[in-house]
Amino acid sequence: MASVIFISETYLKDSSYIDENVDVKLLRNSILETQEMRIRGIVGTALYDELGTQITANTKTTLNNTLLDSYIKPALKYWVLLDSALILTFKVMNKSIVKRTAENTETIQVTDLDRLMNFFKDRAEYYSERITKYLIENESSYPLFTNPGDGIDTEYPKFNNYTQGLYLGSDITYTGDIDKGRLNNC
Repeated sequence: MASVIFISETYLKDSSYIDENVDVKLLRNSILETQEMRIRGIVGTALYDELGTQITANTKTTLNNTLLDSYIKPALKYWVLLDSALILTFKVMNKSIVKRTAENTETIQVTDLDRLMNFFKDRAEYYSERITKYLIENESSYPLFTNPGDGIDTEYPKFNNYTQGLYLGSDITYTGDIDKGRLNNC
């Protein structure tokens, strides 16, 4: 399937926090990569390919139009914001990688960037979960969702779009008696 984007750069700029002066080339590449990595995994290979084919041929069904406009576009918007946050912060130049700056602006701190990316991730996961719930609710209308194909490169749809950290235990162990309750760092 040829590279087709599910949301336009204009949609992204109009409906998100991205400024009008952001390079369209950067956004287009980010949209393509993000929808390939994120949306394909949510809807599965067959439905993803069907959406791309219908967009290219301008033959979207009413159901797929609803899926795209009401569910995929909001999720993809936040996934693109998350995935492009670092790319829009730095620029790969001929001799090095540099941080972008402009007059009358202040560069963001790493902790602030982490908080912003978590903000985008929370929203992306929420809207991705809405896609899954919509497709499960309308399973009979989307047979490709439950039958994504059987090739070695087939991605099967996710049924849980929330991610969580992995707790590997505390670095604090109890080494004293119960009465004193002494805890020592390892």
